[in-house]
Amino acid sequence: DNIILYFASEHYKKTKKYLSQTALYKYLAFFEFRHLKKYGDMPLELHYRAMEHGPVPIDIYDHRNDNNYFSKVVFEAVALKNGRSAIIIKPISKFEDDYFSENELEDMRKLIEIFAQQGVDAQVMSDGSHQSLRSWKVTYKKSPNAFIDPKDEFDNDILSLPQEALTAVQERYLLQRLSRQNNA
Repeated sequence: DNIILYFASEHYKKTKKYLSQTALYKYLAFFEFRHLKKYGDMPLELHYRAMEHGPVPIDIYDHRNDNNYFSKVVFEAVALKNGRSAIIIKPISKFEDDYFSENELEDMRKLIEIFAQQGVDAQVMSDGSHQSLRSWKVTYKKSPNAFIDPKDEFDNDILSLPQEALTAVQERYLLQRLSRQNNA
Protein backbone atom coordinates (compact mmCIF):
# COMPACT_ATOMS: atom_id res chain seq x y z
CA ASP A 1 0.00 0.00 0.00
CA ASN A 2 2.71 2.46 1.00
CA ILE A 3 4.93 1.92 -2.04
CA ILE A 4 1.91 2.22 -4.33
CA LEU A 5 1.15 5.52 -2.61
CA TYR A 6 4.74 6.66 -3.16
CA PHE A 7 4.74 5.96 -6.89
CA ALA A 8 1.22 7.38 -7.37
CA SER A 9 1.93 10.62 -5.51
CA GLU A 10 5.47 11.21 -6.80
CA HIS A 11 4.45 10.42 -10.37
CA TYR A 12 1.59 12.89 -10.08
CA LYS A 13 3.85 15.58 -8.59
CA LYS A 14 6.24 15.35 -11.53
CA THR A 15 3.82 14.83 -14.41
CA LYS A 16 0.52 16.30 -13.15
CA LYS A 17 -1.08 13.07 -14.39
CA TYR A 18 -2.43 10.22 -12.31
CA LEU A 19 -0.45 7.02 -12.46
CA SER A 20 -1.97 4.34 -14.67
CA GLN A 21 -2.37 0.80 -13.48
CA THR A 22 0.08 -0.41 -16.13
CA ALA A 23 2.72 2.14 -15.17
CA LEU A 24 2.34 1.18 -11.50
CA TYR A 25 3.03 -2.46 -12.35
CA LYS A 26 6.17 -1.41 -14.22
CA TYR A 27 7.42 0.73 -11.34
CA LEU A 28 6.93 -2.17 -8.93
CA ALA A 29 8.59 -4.74 -11.19
CA PHE A 30 11.55 -2.49 -11.93
CA PHE A 31 11.90 -1.74 -8.22
CA GLU A 32 11.82 -5.37 -7.12
CA PHE A 33 13.84 -7.01 -9.87
CA ARG A 34 16.52 -4.30 -9.89
CA HIS A 35 16.76 -4.65 -6.11
CA LEU A 36 17.04 -8.42 -6.50
CA LYS A 37 19.99 -8.08 -8.89
CA LYS A 38 21.74 -5.56 -6.62
CA TYR A 39 21.06 -6.98 -3.16
CA GLY A 40 19.71 -10.52 -3.53
CA ASP A 41 16.17 -10.02 -2.30
CA MET A 42 12.80 -8.71 -3.38
CA PRO A 43 11.67 -6.31 -0.67
CA LEU A 44 7.96 -6.47 -1.43
CA GLU A 45 7.89 -10.23 -2.04
CA LEU A 46 5.15 -9.82 -4.64
CA HIS A 47 4.31 -12.61 -7.05
CA TYR A 48 4.51 -11.64 -10.72
CA ARG A 49 2.96 -13.18 -13.79
CA ALA A 50 4.65 -12.89 -17.18
CA MET A 51 1.80 -11.23 -19.05
CA GLU A 52 1.98 -9.93 -22.61
CA HIS A 53 2.82 -6.33 -21.65
CA GLY A 54 5.36 -7.28 -18.99
CA PRO A 55 5.44 -8.50 -15.40
CA VAL A 56 2.25 -7.97 -13.43
CA PRO A 57 2.19 -8.15 -9.60
CA ILE A 58 -0.75 -10.49 -9.34
CA ASP A 59 -1.30 -9.76 -5.62
CA ILE A 60 -2.19 -6.17 -6.55
CA TYR A 61 -3.84 -6.93 -9.89
CA ASP A 62 -6.31 -9.30 -8.24
CA HIS A 63 -7.41 -6.61 -5.75
CA ARG A 64 -7.49 -3.56 -8.04
CA ASN A 65 -11.30 -3.50 -8.03
CA ASP A 66 -11.63 -3.97 -4.26
CA ASN A 67 -11.81 -0.48 -2.76
CA ASN A 68 -11.53 -1.93 0.76
CA TYR A 69 -8.21 -3.66 0.10
CA PHE A 70 -6.01 -0.57 -0.18
CA SER A 71 -6.02 2.13 2.50
CA LYS A 72 -3.65 4.72 1.01
CA VAL A 73 -4.70 4.77 -2.64
CA VAL A 74 -7.81 4.36 -4.75
CA PHE A 75 -7.86 2.47 -8.03
CA GLU A 76 -10.37 4.31 -10.21
CA ALA A 77 -11.76 3.45 -13.64
CA VAL A 78 -11.83 6.45 -15.98
CA ALA A 79 -13.09 6.95 -19.52
CA LEU A 80 -10.47 7.99 -22.06
CA LYS A 81 -10.98 10.37 -24.98
CA ASN A 82 -10.76 7.50 -27.47
CA GLY A 83 -13.75 5.78 -25.90
CA ARG A 84 -11.68 3.20 -24.04
CA SER A 85 -11.24 3.05 -20.29
CA ALA A 86 -8.27 2.88 -17.98
CA ILE A 87 -7.55 2.41 -14.32
CA ILE A 88 -5.65 5.17 -12.53
CA ILE A 89 -4.30 5.29 -9.01
CA LYS A 90 -5.12 8.27 -6.83
CA PRO A 91 -3.22 8.89 -3.59
CA ILE A 92 -5.42 9.48 -0.52
CA SER A 93 -2.85 9.43 2.28
CA LYS A 94 0.61 10.60 3.27
CA PHE A 95 3.67 8.52 2.38
CA GLU A 96 5.59 7.05 5.32
CA ASP A 97 9.22 6.44 4.46
CA ASP A 98 10.08 4.52 7.63
CA TYR A 99 8.89 1.30 5.95
CA PHE A 100 11.87 1.41 3.59
CA SER A 101 15.66 1.30 3.82
CA GLU A 102 17.77 4.15 2.43
CA ASN A 103 18.76 1.92 -0.50
CA GLU A 104 15.12 1.18 -1.28
CA LEU A 105 14.15 4.85 -1.05
CA GLU A 106 17.01 5.79 -3.36
CA ASP A 107 15.93 3.14 -5.89
CA MET A 108 12.36 4.44 -5.73
CA ARG A 109 13.54 8.02 -6.33
CA LYS A 110 15.65 6.91 -9.30
CA LEU A 111 12.69 5.18 -10.91
CA ILE A 112 10.60 8.34 -10.57
CA GLU A 113 13.44 10.37 -12.13
CA ILE A 114 13.61 7.96 -15.07
CA PHE A 115 9.92 7.42 -15.78
CA ALA A 116 7.94 10.39 -14.43
CA GLN A 117 8.59 12.59 -17.46
CA GLN A 118 6.55 13.98 -20.31
CA GLY A 119 6.64 11.55 -23.22
CA VAL A 120 7.31 8.51 -21.04
CA ASP A 121 4.06 6.58 -20.97
CA ALA A 122 3.07 3.08 -19.94
CA GLN A 123 4.03 1.77 -23.40
CA VAL A 124 7.58 3.09 -23.05
CA MET A 125 7.79 1.54 -19.59
CA SER A 126 6.38 -1.72 -20.92
CA ASP A 127 8.96 -1.82 -23.71
CA GLY A 128 11.67 -1.17 -21.11
CA SER A 129 10.48 -4.03 -18.94
CA HIS A 130 10.59 -6.36 -21.97
CA GLN A 131 14.18 -5.35 -22.67
CA SER A 132 15.66 -5.25 -19.18
CA LEU A 133 13.80 -7.79 -17.05
CA ARG A 134 15.37 -11.12 -17.91
CA SER A 135 13.01 -13.15 -15.71
CA TRP A 136 9.98 -11.84 -17.62
CA LYS A 137 11.59 -12.77 -20.97
CA VAL A 138 12.53 -16.27 -19.81
CA THR A 139 9.09 -16.99 -18.37
CA TYR A 140 7.05 -15.41 -21.16
CA LYS A 141 9.00 -17.32 -23.80
CA LYS A 142 8.39 -20.63 -21.98
CA SER A 143 4.83 -20.04 -20.82
CA PRO A 144 2.94 -16.74 -21.22
CA ASN A 145 1.00 -15.72 -18.09
CA ALA A 146 2.95 -18.13 -15.87
CA PHE A 147 4.38 -17.05 -12.55
CA ILE A 148 7.86 -15.56 -12.80
CA ASP A 149 10.58 -17.31 -10.82
CA PRO A 150 12.89 -14.57 -9.50
CA LYS A 151 15.92 -16.84 -9.93
CA ASP A 152 15.56 -16.32 -13.68
CA GLU A 153 16.61 -12.69 -13.26
CA PHE A 154 20.20 -13.93 -12.83
CA ASP A 155 22.28 -14.62 -15.93
CA ASN A 156 22.87 -18.29 -15.22
CA ASP A 157 21.01 -21.15 -13.55
CA ILE A 158 21.99 -20.36 -9.99
CA LEU A 159 20.23 -23.47 -8.66
CA SER A 160 22.76 -25.69 -10.42
CA LEU A 161 25.91 -23.68 -9.67
CA PRO A 162 28.32 -24.95 -7.02
CA GLN A 163 28.38 -22.71 -3.95
CA GLU A 164 31.88 -21.43 -4.70
CA ALA A 165 30.70 -20.15 -8.11
CA LEU A 166 27.87 -18.06 -6.64
CA THR A 167 28.19 -14.32 -6.12
CA ALA A 168 27.31 -12.91 -2.70
CA VAL A 169 24.05 -11.54 -4.13
CA GLN A 170 23.10 -14.90 -5.66
CA GLU A 171 23.93 -16.72 -2.43
CA ARG A 172 21.85 -14.27 -0.40
CA TYR A 173 18.89 -14.79 -2.73
CA LEU A 174 19.17 -18.59 -2.49
CA LEU A 175 19.36 -18.48 1.31
CA GLN A 176 16.24 -16.32 1.47
CA ARG A 177 14.48 -18.57 -1.01
CA LEU A 178 15.32 -21.63 1.08
CA SER A 179 14.16 -19.86 4.24
CA ARG A 180 10.80 -18.97 2.65
CA GLN A 181 10.34 -22.56 1.45
CA ASN A 182 11.07 -23.92 4.93
CA ASN A 183 8.60 -21.49 6.50
CA ALA A 184 5.83 -22.28 4.00
